[in-house]
Amino acid sequence: MAKKNKIYTAIDNTWGTPYFLKPIKLGFDMSIVSATKYYSGHSDVMGGSLAISKRVFKLVEATNKVSGLRLGPDDAYLILRGIRTLDVRLEKHQENALKVSKFLSKQKKIIKVFYPYKKGSQNYKLWKKYYSGASGLLGFKIKSKNKNSVLKFVNSLKLFGYGFSWGGFESLALYQTHQALGKRQFTHINKDEHIIRMHIGLEDPKDIIDDIKQALKFIK
Repeated sequence: MAKKNKIYTAIDNTWGTPYFLKPIKLGFDMSIVSATKYYSGHSDVMGGSLAISKRVFKLVEATNKVSGLRLGPDDAYLILRGIRTLDVRLEKHQENALKVSKFLSKQKKIIKVFYPYKKGSQNYKLWKKYYSGASGLLGFKIKSKNKNSVLKFVNSLKLFGYGFSWGGFESLALYQTHQALGKRQFTHINKDEHIIRMHIGLEDPKDIIDDIKQALKFIK
């Protein structure tokens, strides 16, 4: 539809990375990846990458010359260092996140898990159609009239750090406020529902699940 109307298309491929998704092959003109995340793998660098189709090459080249944006040598080195282990890290992130997702889906206090774990579901079929794998970033919805107890759940996690970024080796957890979700809501959220975002790291999956299990006790 976009090509028919001569519209250029772009996709944020940070979640899947080119290891799990090939946007240019699917027909996208531009594929953007935050190199700060999985490319680096250590949460210690700022950078990004842009893969493009031949259709937009001259436009992107002209913009690049005007903007003068360049990546520093130290950042480039750290990103290249991380890319060397991208495949093995993503396989482990996927393995851990799948185990955590299946655990979360069985918890009564959690009413929805945002991760392609459930075979046969529409989301799973769509993911399987385009992706060859899934990364460590997931979300889930908690039903509770007591917001403070949900915050206590997040604050009681011992293995998880707190932060907006993700894609490093460590697990992270974040309470997504209704204000932060705003117009970008991907699901309907009632007043007594709460979204938690987690990045499942490279720790032992049993340790991660045990940590979540002990923290879930605080949710009322």
